[in-house]
Amino acid sequence: MGNATDRTWQQSHGVRASLAALVIASILPVAAVAAVIIVGIYHKERAQLISNTVARAHAMINAVDHDFSNTRVALSALGTSRMLSSGDLRGFHARAVEALANLHADSILVLDTDGRMLMSTRRPYGARLPVLASTPLLRRILADGQPGVSDLFTGPINKTLIYTVGVPIRRDGRIVMTLNATATPAQLAHVIAEQRLPPTWRASVIDTAGRVVARSHEIDRYAGQRLSDDQLRPATAAQEGGFETRTLDGIDVFVVFSRSPQSGWSAYLGIPLRELNAGLHSTMTWLIGATLAALAAGLGLAWLMGGRITRSVQALIPPALAIGEGSVPVIPALHFREAHELGQALRNAGASVRDARAASQESAQRLTLAANAAHLGIWVRDLHQHTIWVSDQWRALFGFGKEQQVDLADLLDRVHADDRPHVAQTFDSARLGAPRYDIEYRIVLPDGGLRWIGSQGSVEFDYSGHPALVRGVSLDITARKLAELDARQKQKEVTHLSRLAVLGELSGALAHELNQPLTAILSNAQAARRFMAQQPPNLAEVDEILDDIIAEDQRAGAVIERLRRLFDKSETPRAPVNLHRLAKDVIHLLRNDLINHGMVVHTDFAATAATTEADAVQLQQVLINLLMNACDAMAGALPAHAVITVRTATEGPDAVRLSVIDSGSGIADADLARIFEPFYTTKARGMGLGLSICRNIVAAHQGRLWAENNPDGGASVHLRLPLAHEAAP
Repeated sequence: MGNATDRTWQQSHGVRASLAALVIASILPVAAVAAVIIVGIYHKERAQLISNTVARAHAMINAVDHDFSNTRVALSALGTSRMLSSGDLRGFHARAVEALANLHADSILVLDTDGRMLMSTRRPYGARLPVLASTPLLRRILADGQPGVSDLFTGPINKTLIYTVGVPIRRDGRIVMTLNATATPAQLAHVIAEQRLPPTWRASVIDTAGRVVARSHEIDRYAGQRLSDDQLRPATAAQEGGFETRTLDGIDVFVVFSRSPQSGWSAYLGIPLRELNAGLHSTMTWLIGATLAALAAGLGLAWLMGGRITRSVQALIPPALAIGEGSVPVIPALHFREAHELGQALRNAGASVRDARAASQESAQRLTLAANAAHLGIWVRDLHQHTIWVSDQWRALFGFGKEQQVDLADLLDRVHADDRPHVAQTFDSARLGAPRYDIEYRIVLPDGGLRWIGSQGSVEFDYSGHPALVRGVSLDITARKLAELDARQKQKEVTHLSRLAVLGELSGALAHELNQPLTAILSNAQAARRFMAQQPPNLAEVDEILDDIIAEDQRAGAVIERLRRLFDKSETPRAPVNLHRLAKDVIHLLRNDLINHGMVVHTDFAATAATTEADAVQLQQVLINLLMNACDAMAGALPAHAVITVRTATEGPDAVRLSVIDSGSGIADADLARIFEPFYTTKARGMGLGLSICRNIVAAHQGRLWAENNPDGGASVHLRLPLAHEAAP
């Protein structure tokens, strides 16, 4: 770039030659006055014509908006029909056909909120209606609740170009359908005709997509054609204005436009450039002749003045070079006052540059001190040069020496092998233009040590919009990561303690569950001994007794295995869990405890399967806790009221809710918001951990756990979990 600039400088004209023409023009009053008068008159007339044309374009687009407004008012009035509100579309069809005669429209139709066409006056009521491929106007009305007008499109029924005016129809404050009127480009022809434009001018009405809706010439040929981006860009940037272009039929024109703030449509009026410039061409010939004569008379004076200006400018070159070196220049004596002012400005600039350099050095030092104090490593990655600059603090974080060359491959080599693909993908995303990133990853130091790094970066783009630089900082977050791992381990410990706390409540159930098979085993063994003592021994009876002993032993083993898995400290992999089967198993497990509390459990399961991806043992722990809490809440209740309901219900296509409902005294309002807080309890011997741990378990399963009082007494605790993608076998 520097060489190109030098060549341009060497090939450019000197100040003397350049100023000669300027001086000649300034000292020849005839040429100057003629130029001012001619150009002034031309521009004044041109500006007046353009101003008048802008007003006409504004009036034309206002007429278009007036048509739209009349149609919206008529549609809004028609939308109040009782036949429409009662759903009598057959009767409303007849009413719409009558109303069509008073509208600038060729059909009326009704769309529901899904885009289905419910009725159209183009077809008899009940006739099959086409499916709309796209409904942008409907989406816009549903989004902002306001009437609107569509762009030009091909009608699905008559296959001709139409546009639509639509209004929302509400019931109980909610949009339930839209009422629309369609019109063809020909129905806007009166708007252009009313302007009474010269026959050589071109006028068009353009929709928001840049397509021609109405046109003063050959509308049948050009309707629906889109203007070029160069023709549309000015109307996008401003509401009114003008520019030169070529029309669709090849005429060079100056276009004046006015865009409606309501509909976004625009009116374009094109004045042929031949008409606009006719007066200028005739006077410019005389101006050129006068100017040439003035040039010959003033050339000598211009050459003299140019020489003096040149010497003054050249005298300022050494001071300008001195500024680049950071010193304050000495300004020599110059010929002109302006040159002296420029020299003084160079002197002031030299002082400013010196101060700015000092301030920049001070700022850089402060930034370095701040980064070092915060232990931040700063880096800059040049995406064009494929180089990386890093600060000394960054080198210390990553274990690189002060003089060691660092590139992207060196950095990725330090990243832990498990984190390397993610880090490389993040760097690639930044190279492709992702504006920011924030990642955490591990690095392996040269001594084998492991360190966690938090890195944030932002992308800077060049003048062409391509990513050029990535700047960012890196921070050692090892201590925080270790703290997070420690907290996670402690949470597991607390969860295990909760399971052990539940064990105390289940001890009675365990004793009863094991007592039955053990008593049966003892009785069968005693009976077998008696049959073996007979002469001869009754081996058939002994064989049946041995089968009973085996069955009872397996039953006892199943009880012990269920409880062992419940209180096992190790984690189990998640798998599809049928909530109905899990609830039945927990109710069976607590059967004797529920009987001792005098409680009856009813189930009210959803008809469809309720399967979630979960740790079954952890969900058992949650349900046991909720059922035991319900028992405590109804302690002392009469048998008729000692009922707990376990209910499931699907919530949409992706979730299921399981509820434990009691008929106790409910939860006090002050306690309702706090019962899930750790160590908060309303029980005399409670630890305040059960519900808190239950909520953590549910949250880990991407679910939600909450409580509320029932309207007819008692309380409900609801457990919401995502449904599994595939049903459990």
